[in-house]
Amino acid sequence: MDNHKLDTLYLMRLLVAISRFGSFAAAASHLGITPSKASKDLRHLEQSLGAVLLSRTTRRVQLTDAGELVYRQADQMIALHEALLDGLQRRRQSLCGELRITAPDLWGEVVLTPVLLRFRASHPEVRLIADFSNHRADLLRDNIHVAFRSTELHSEPYLARPIVPDELVLCASQGYLASHPLLHQPQDLLQHSLITRSRDYDRHERWTLLHQGSEIPLEVAGELAFSNKKTIHQAMRQGLGIARLPRYLVASELADGSVGEVLPDYRPKGAHFYALYTQRRADSALITHFLDHVIRELGGQEAPTL
Repeated sequence: MDNHKLDTLYLMRLLVAISRFGSFAAAASHLGITPSKASKDLRHLEQSLGAVLLSRTTRRVQLTDAGELVYRQADQMIALHEALLDGLQRRRQSLCGELRITAPDLWGEVVLTPVLLRFRASHPEVRLIADFSNHRADLLRDNIHVAFRSTELHSEPYLARPIVPDELVLCASQGYLASHPLLHQPQDLLQHSLITRSRDYDRHERWTLLHQGSEIPLEVAGELAFSNKKTIHQAMRQGLGIARLPRYLVASELADGSVGEVLPDYRPKGAHFYALYTQRRADSALITHFLDHVIRELGGQEAPTL
């Protein structure tokens, strides 16, 4: 592409990407171009504006004062362009465009996937790109439209919409429960085989149980400890002990009676799933319709705003 034919919006996206990723190579990969083209096109932008936008070192590129000014304007231009496209989309009968989503791997696989597939069936012109991972993506840097997280809101720098409670349950197979003493209070757990979540080969966990508005902390150690919730689930189903698991993972087994809830009057403290997005996505018709669909499908309840 000749320099005089370079698209201004592309150049703005290029500058924003270089700044957010901190390197030409990463920005080029994100935009699907070569590093040499990214460098050449950025030089063209600097020449056309008559200002040096980036200071380059061996380790990193950083915005100059002029670059900071152009960066802020570039970000606004990109947001306005997306708002324009979204406004045109509102005039059409069907939703279209691209949705880039991230969610925790297990919840995404078990809970969100069926919801996404039904949304896509209703809106075939929407492209869905989902990454189920426990890696905490940067919504701006990675150009993510919506991140689903089980989180505490005060620790998140994004706008948030409550989706559904992330409930936990103490549970065991009926085979285990039939062959071990009944449990009446939290301290009874310490006399049972427990399956805990291990981190760095540590089998100890702190379980917080809720009872009549009070929190009961309990330090436990598993006879079995795994880093993966699916493995904990499998061990629990085989009758190897009591586990603390997401309710969505054991809902069908609780319903058919093959798994029983332990100490139902003492519920493990859970969290809430939120949809996180940036201010520039707040007025998107596609995102609004999508989140309405997710909440409707999951029967979500409003969570308190922290």
